[in-house]
Amino acid sequence: QFLYFIEPTMLRRGAFAATSLARMSLLGLQPECVSTPVTTNDQVVSSMAEEALPPQKQTQMVQKYGNYAKYANPAFTKVDTTEEIVLNQYPEGPLEGRLENTGHDPANYKASYLDEAFFRKHVLKPASKTPEGNEIVDWCVNALIMGLFVAGARHLLLPIWWVGQPKLTMVYMSNMEVEIPEMVDKENKTIVWRGKPIYVYKRSEAQMKALEETPLSALKDPETDEQRFPEQRRFAVVIAICTHLGCVPAANEGAFNGFFCPCHGSHYDASARIRVGPAPLNLEVPPNKWIDENTLYLGN
Repeated sequence: QFLYFIEPTMLRRGAFAATSLARMSLLGLQPECVSTPVTTNDQVVSSMAEEALPPQKQTQMVQKYGNYAKYANPAFTKVDTTEEIVLNQYPEGPLEGRLENTGHDPANYKASYLDEAFFRKHVLKPASKTPEGNEIVDWCVNALIMGLFVAGARHLLLPIWWVGQPKLTMVYMSNMEVEIPEMVDKENKTIVWRGKPIYVYKRSEAQMKALEETPLSALKDPETDEQRFPEQRRFAVVIAICTHLGCVPAANEGAFNGFFCPCHGSHYDASARIRVGPAPLNLEVPPNKWIDENTLYLGN
C-alpha cells in the first residue's frame, strides 16, 4: 500500500526533473536570432504554475515602439510616423526592419487587429480605383436612403407641427367675401365668420334719425353711429355676441328698437350700442369693408 501511494508522486517528480533538464539543454543550444524580441529570455521554471504562465513582455520596448514591437525585431524596428501612404508601396526608408528582411515569410505573417500602426503603414492598399459604375451606384443608393429618411422625418414631424394650429376651415374663413342680396328695412341676415355669428342689419330712416338725435351722454359706451359704420350708413355689421356673458341677442327687439339679449336683459339700439342692462360695452364691430353695394368683405 505504501508503494501504491508513493509511486505516482515519484514518477511525476522524475518526469518534471527530466523536462527541466531537457529545456536547460535546449536553452544552451538556442541561437540568438530565435529569441522573441517582446519577451525576456526563457528562464528555467521551478514549478508547474510558472510553466503555464505566458512569456513576460519587455515593457521598455512596448512603451517605445507600441504594439509594433510584438511583430518586428527591436534591433531593426523603425516605425514610419508620416501621414502620407503611398499606394502599393512600403513607406520610404532603409530596407532594414521590413518584414521580408526579418527572416519570416510575409504570406504566413498574421498581425493583430489591435496593431493600428502596422495596418496603416505596412498593409498594401489596392492599386486599382473603384470603378466609376460602382461610384454611381453608391451615389444613387445613398440618395435613395437620404430621400427615404427625409420623407419619414416629415411624416413623423408634420403632426407635431399642426398641434395647436386652427382647423383649415377656420383658416380659409378668416377672410371672406359675402354677397348681400337686396334687403328691406329692419331685415337681418346672419353670417358665420371665424366661428362667430355676424349680423348684417338694415336700418330704416326712422331708426337712423333716432340715432342721430341720441346724445353721447345717454350712452354707457359713448360712440357715434358714424364712427361705427362709416361706409354703408344704412347697414349695421356687428358680432352677435353680448358683451355681458356671451349670449346671442335678438334683432328688432328691446326697448330701443334694436337688439335685445334675453339672458340678462341687455338692451341695444339700432347701432348695437348698449343702452340699458348689465352689458358693459357695445356689440363689437368686426373688421369689414364694403367692396360694392352688395358685396361685404370680412377680415383684415
